[in-house]
Amino acid sequence: MRILFVAETGSIHTARWINQLENTGWDIHVFQATVPSYVDRNAPRYSVCEELRCGELHLPHPHDPLTRTSRKLARKARSFLGTMSSKCAPDALGWSEKAQSRRGESLRNLIQALRPTVIHSLGLNVNWRNLCLPVIQARLTSVMASTTPWIYSSWGTDLSYYAAQSPEHHAAVESVLRTCNYYIAECKRDARLAEELGFRGEFAGFFPAFGGVRSTELSPLRQQGASSSRKTILLKGRDNSDVGGIYRAMTAMKAFRLCGDVLRDYQICIALASPAVAAAAAALSSQMDLRVRVLPQVPYVDVLRIMGASRLFLSLTANDGLPGMLVEAMSLGSLPIHSDLESIREWVKNGETALLVPYDDPTAVAAALERAVTDDALVDWAAELNARLIQEQLSDAVVRPRVIGMYEHVAEAGPITRNAACGSHDCV
Repeated sequence: MRILFVAETGSIHTARWINQLENTGWDIHVFQATVPSYVDRNAPRYSVCEELRCGELHLPHPHDPLTRTSRKLARKARSFLGTMSSKCAPDALGWSEKAQSRRGESLRNLIQALRPTVIHSLGLNVNWRNLCLPVIQARLTSVMASTTPWIYSSWGTDLSYYAAQSPEHHAAVESVLRTCNYYIAECKRDARLAEELGFRGEFAGFFPAFGGVRSTELSPLRQQGASSSRKTILLKGRDNSDVGGIYRAMTAMKAFRLCGDVLRDYQICIALASPAVAAAAAALSSQMDLRVRVLPQVPYVDVLRIMGASRLFLSLTANDGLPGMLVEAMSLGSLPIHSDLESIREWVKNGETALLVPYDDPTAVAAALERAVTDDALVDWAAELNARLIQEQLSDAVVRPRVIGMYEHVAEAGPITRNAACGSHDCV
């Protein structure tokens, strides 16, 4: 089995999904799907997540520099980061049509050289760019590419948010779903949206974008004893509401002010804090005598360690699929307070395994916080139920065999499409 992934190599989701295939004996290759947004040819353009442990990396342009982190990783693991595949010269035009075309040409050349068994696109929208476009371009100009089974996994906001932002984005998503042979969703909402947007291939299953929860790695990070005995609240601190983005941590900062009296015995830790959130945290500390700590840039394992000692995990966003931090919080015994989204309701029960709130209502969030810090029974029962859910449905021990089986099925079945009129399946 030879699998070619087309993905953002700096993403931790990419690394964790691909790592599931470690020790399978399969030949794994990873094509960096992004095109830089800046034009300095001497600047670092591409990054590779330090967690990525298997696969051989291929850049769209052979002379593009890696980030310092990636160069260090390449030196440590030259065996899988040694190939920079492309016959194209470096391009200094950033996101131009010329750069996009060269990216597709690079991928086409790589496909023809590797002859992969399966091509798999991990996510579509990164920084408002269509990461699946090079696969479509390659399939239009190469028989090898067009006859190789193509899987597309939607991540987070691909279908429910990105596709709705403009006619151009809507058309881009439609073009992917009408072209790919197999589709993987994080939730039932996205499976339904894929059909509405014109998907005509075979549904390959529900899988978290990050693969299964790494139970053996997370278990040591979980504080012993009852979750209700913990005295830390962890907030995901991203907020880009001022530029029309989906993150809403400032709603949480306003809620902290409304219920500050019941939070005085707790330390509030803020991870991934946006500048506005960091400023609001400083004001809370000075004006309300609350213990608020903005976490610096630290290894993600340190964030997980804090999560494993937190009574509550708070995350507010206007849109998402199945967030990795939410699942990790559930695994580590931290009660989630999360935006009330259709995709989230598929995995948690409001008032039983999580508290779901409107993402833009500080009063509702404050009420949820008050309940969560006073109801020990809720916190401990939710921790038990969530641990059971993770073990039975989302652990790596459960997900990894399903992922391997999925690839084996795709390799055997080939590039299937479905006739829109009769609903039947045929091999291309």
